[in-house]
Amino acid sequence: MSAKSTVTRTESPLRVRALAVLATVAAGAVIWLVAHSVLDIDLRVPDGPGSTTTTALALPAVLIGTAVVSLLGWALLALLEKAVAARSRAIWTGVALLVLVVSLFAPLFGAGLSGGNRATLVLLHLTVGAILVPAFRRSSAPA
Repeated sequence: MSAKSTVTRTESPLRVRALAVLATVAAGAVIWLVAHSVLDIDLRVPDGPGSTTTTALALPAVLIGTAVVSLLGWALLALLEKAVAARSRAIWTGVALLVLVVSLFAPLFGAGLSGGNRATLVLLHLTVGAILVPAFRRSSAPA
């Protein structure tokens, strides 16, 4: 009879979360570069709710915005893990998904955006969510 040993490799939550933040920033940069340089899309964002004017979306704004949102998500998860450890994963996931849905309102319903611009902005938002939510959930202790 042979005995199989099971090796469970647990990664540090710090490492998983830091890599997720870096991945969102890198993914945002790639999406912006492809849209701007390859597809020649003039990336713009609405100036505000109900506004019919737009402002150019520069690469540094994408990089900084993605990093800030990712770090805020991390901070919220860390805070929840301290305050309500048993339910932190579920609460954080609900909040993160709600923020993602709300963040899609501007690119989906903002006036003055081209179809390519709208699609690029939606892709940026969904990509950040697709990276952060699973990574941060995986790095958090289950209830």
